[in-house]
Amino acid sequence: MAVTRLKRKEAKNRSKATVRVQNIKRLKEYVKIASPYKNESGIILEDK
Repeated sequence: MAVTRLKRKEAKNRSKATVRVQNIKRLKEYVKIASPYKNESGIILEDK
């Protein structure tokens, strides 16, 4: 059974998609930073 052009293209796209998903998962880990000013509103005074 011969490997067709469409099967080669599908395999190439699958490998690219896997790499893309891995990069997204890796980058999501770095984005989770809690803001120190969460739930604060108005002018933030240093004397708190």
